[in-house]
Amino acid sequence: MLLHTKSKLLSIHQKMDILDEEDCVVYTVESKVVSIHNTTTISNAAGQEVAVLTHKPISLHETHDLVMASGEKIELRTELFHFTDDVVDLSGIGWQLRGDMLQHSYEIVDEAGRVLASAHHKWVSLHDVYYIDVLDESQTDRIVCIYVALEKIIRERETRRADSGTQN
Repeated sequence: MLLHTKSKLLSIHQKMDILDEEDCVVYTVESKVVSIHNTTTISNAAGQEVAVLTHKPISLHETHDLVMASGEKIELRTELFHFTDDVVDLSGIGWQLRGDMLQHSYEIVDEAGRVLASAHHKWVSLHDVYYIDVLDESQTDRIVCIYVALEKIIRERETRRADSGTQN
């Protein structure tokens, strides 16, 4: 199943849609503009909450907590000391999110090393677009929510870089 994200570059509401190959909205992602924990809600096309994502504001690692509607908890924690590749451990389910920061290309692998999904960034677009290729459709909700967390991690890094660049 091939999905893609679409978000407005200059949006005050921080809203993103995840669409299928026919451009139908499958998931909606909304972040609170002002929130201590940077709370994001992921809902399906019927408007039912699939998961809530929060950011731990004080942590040595970049850490996000994902709570699925079923009650399942997944902690996303970046590993330190990876200079060109990102590795994010997905505690609670034994998966990893691995990627190339320079190419904006990522994949989710299970505990056996089997690729469950891959994603890449579309470089030239009026919107910020990621393509998500879900290889294990039985895990679509989890996979989409993990990629939403990835998007948050990337945006937070870009914001920190921009902020540190203006202070020099």
